[in-house]
Amino acid sequence: MQFLVFIAIVIAMALVVFAVQNATAVTLTFLSWEFTGSLAVILALTFALGVLTGVFLSAPAWLRKAREARTHRRRVQELEREVSMSSDEQRPQGD
Repeated sequence: MQFLVFIAIVIAMALVVFAVQNATAVTLTFLSWEFTGSLAVILALTFALGVLTGVFLSAPAWLRKAREARTHRRRVQELEREVSMSSDEQRPQGD
């Protein structure tokens, strides 16, 4: 856990250095929309948009797999109960 915190701190520091060194204002134009901001902010927003797009496109598959896993867990529990009941029936009764 401490290693992950260390890695997160190193990445955060690198991002701060990147933002400070790339504070130059740039203009982003898309169709008739225009946005002027620092290069670091525009790159961060672009990255965030890409992550959100990936999450939304992957969500249906994640949900389907979660539903399948839940179905399989229920089926395993049902089969375990059947095996348990079957072994109880086959166990010889004491005198």
